[in-house]
Amino acid sequence: MAEKRVIKVLIAGKVMTMSGYESEEYMQKVAAYINSKIEEYEKADAFRRASADIRHRMLELNFADSYFKEKEHAEDLEQRLKDKINELDEMKHNYVNSQVMVDDQKKDVGSLEAKLRESEKSITRLQTTLSEREKTIADLQAALKEAGRDPRTMEPVIKKEPEYVQTSIEDLLGVNKTEKTETEDKKKDEEDAADNEAAELKKKQDETALRLAKQSEAFRNSRNGKRRR
Repeated sequence: MAEKRVIKVLIAGKVMTMSGYESEEYMQKVAAYINSKIEEYEKADAFRRASADIRHRMLELNFADSYFKEKEHAEDLEQRLKDKINELDEMKHNYVNSQVMVDDQKKDVGSLEAKLRESEKSITRLQTTLSEREKTIADLQAALKEAGRDPRTMEPVIKKEPEYVQTSIEDLLGVNKTEKTETEDKKKDEEDAADNEAAELKKKQDETALRLAKQSEAFRNSRNGKRRR
C-alpha cells in the first residue's frame, strides 16, 4: 500500500496542510488549479462583493460544475474509444472472412485447373486415337490397292452403294462391321464429351476469375473507404 503523504500548499494566499496517497507533484498541481480558479473568479465584481461564505459556495458550485463536465467528456471519449475498438474488431472479422472466401476460391480454381488438365489429357488421348484411326484408314486403302482396287476409282461406288463397299472391305480384312461401328460411335461420343467438358471448365474458370477480381476490388474499396473516414 502507498505511503500517505502530508505537504504544505499555498491556497488563496494562505498556507494549508494537504495529505493524500498521491505524489507531492500531483497535490501541488491540485493546489495550483484551485488558485487559478480563485484568480479567475476574483476578476468578476459580483464575486469580490460577495461575503466569504458566498464566495466559498460559488467556488464549490463551479468546481462541481467543472467536475461533471469533465466526467461527461471523459465518458464520451471512452464511448468513442469503445466504438472504434468495435469497428476495428468488425474490420478484422470481415478481413478474416474475406481471406477464407479467397482461400475457398483458390481451392475451387485449383480443382477446376485439375479437371482442365484431365480434360486436356483426354483430348490428347482422343487425338492419339484419331491418329490411329487415320492410320487404319490408310492401311485399308493400301489393302484395297493391293487387292487390285484403286480407292479413288471406288469413291463413286462408296457414295452409291456404301453397304456393298463396307461388306467387301470386311470380307477382305476380316473386320467385324458391328464392332467397327460401335468403336466409331464411342470415339465420337468421347470427342463430344471431352469438348463439352473442356468448354464448361473454361467457362467456370473465367467466371471464378471474374468473381475473385470483383471481390478483391470490393474489399480494397471497403478498406480504403474506412481509412478515409
